[in-house]
Amino acid sequence: SFQQPTFDIALRVGLLGRPQGPSKVAMAAVSAKARFDEEMSALRLENACWRVWNMERNSSSNSLADFCSPHSVVENDGKGENSFHHPCFKERVQNAIGCSIDFSHLTFPAKQADVSYDDLPTFPVRPNFAGFRNSLRPASECVVFDGCPEDPYHPSNTPIYQTSTFVQPSCSEFGAYDYTRSGNPTRTALEKHAALLEQAAAAFAFASGMAALHTVMRLLKAGDEVLVNEDIYGGMHRLLTQDCVHAGVKVNFIDTTDLEAVQRSITPSTRLIHTESPSNPRMRITDLPGLARVAHARGVLLCVDSTMMPPVICKPLTLGADIVIHSATKFFSGHADCTGGLVCVRDPGLAHRVAFLQNAEGTALAPFECFLFLRGIKTMHLRVERAQQNAEQVSSFLRAHPRVKDMFFPGHGGCDPRSLAIHNAQANGQGCMMSFTTGDVEFSKKFCDSCRIFKTTVSFGSVNSLCEMPFTMSHASIPPEQRTLPEDLIRLSVGIEDGRDLVADLAHALRVAA
Repeated sequence: SFQQPTFDIALRVGLLGRPQGPSKVAMAAVSAKARFDEEMSALRLENACWRVWNMERNSSSNSLADFCSPHSVVENDGKGENSFHHPCFKERVQNAIGCSIDFSHLTFPAKQADVSYDDLPTFPVRPNFAGFRNSLRPASECVVFDGCPEDPYHPSNTPIYQTSTFVQPSCSEFGAYDYTRSGNPTRTALEKHAALLEQAAAAFAFASGMAALHTVMRLLKAGDEVLVNEDIYGGMHRLLTQDCVHAGVKVNFIDTTDLEAVQRSITPSTRLIHTESPSNPRMRITDLPGLARVAHARGVLLCVDSTMMPPVICKPLTLGADIVIHSATKFFSGHADCTGGLVCVRDPGLAHRVAFLQNAEGTALAPFECFLFLRGIKTMHLRVERAQQNAEQVSSFLRAHPRVKDMFFPGHGGCDPRSLAIHNAQANGQGCMMSFTTGDVEFSKKFCDSCRIFKTTVSFGSVNSLCEMPFTMSHASIPPEQRTLPEDLIRLSVGIEDGRDLVADLAHALRVAA
């Protein structure tokens, strides 16, 4: 019932009177916008009920394992009484959202005997998009989004709420927002749009991709173990081996493409599996639905860094992942002009913990950067579609060139047939990232230095085409003896320029390097 955009839940908890059945004439007079507003109000109210109910249910739990499986609605509390009709539950929902659904004016009592200060919301309630099926197609989904439906002026684009504080109703009440570290309307808009794209219960925006990764690792406590894909981003490797281990977290690098090896590696202390697919930079493909089944069978969470596969290509939460991370600096921005990260989760209880960490550790994204990401999302589908078309041309050219030894690309000719079949089953495109070797480190260096359109820099996902050597750049923080990548490896991020110009630039660089 939580998946139905109706007033059913509100009626069950007694917050709304049951409406009389409207006549056919009255129904015909209701505009499409009014029906949409009614559905959205119902969704918001429904989400508020869901959130408060989960806070009640999880208030005594501190175990990460409690969030491993999807919640089911408990119709009976074991005492013969439906939990939705419990007086305390009704009172808490009433206190949280008020008698009407005016979310721009809702307040929270500063003191409640049965509620911890840290459990008070730091932003208005939001829709839960877990399991949501949008009638819009991916290209429209990136554009058709109202980031501030409560704004009385109805702006076409989400404004930048460039403020650090918000005036409160009184000394004994909190408004919808109080401090931008805790919540900001521009950030709420970005987080709601990201949650919509990923079909998440909630999404959270951070100051960088590394801040997002660090927050997920903070879900673990001393003695917990995380299993990590051996071919991983260099910054994540540094975080795990030089930070997390000092907090008492056990780190075990494994091959997540081998599900049997993963099963053997899980121990009683394993709490999280973290992977990338395709991996960075060797483009190794992991069977995400299969890995989710392995993880959940042992009570372990699955976290996927899907930075290389933006949501217009792949939605790991729909494949069984519990957490999805993006370095939004890449495809969400698309213009290499802002830095940020996203954490998307499909469990409301887990979302509550991530929200607490975001607020407590002060790692949230600032309003101006949120505005830039909201702008970038609007063109994400167009950018990714064009970049993928170019990537196919570049891949075909490189595969046929005699100086290219090994090609790593989740498309035709870039990986083995089994891996390609797995990737095609869980994504609707190959992306625009690829790597290749030349057999000669010096040749690879000369190649990168000779490119004119492909800029030599770290990062990827920009409208501009980029090239780099991971061994000495993006993955240089990994000690040489621990690296799993060839020293002569070149990584390309293909942009949206004319594909013919890109091929000509690569051909020129190969000639100069030779």
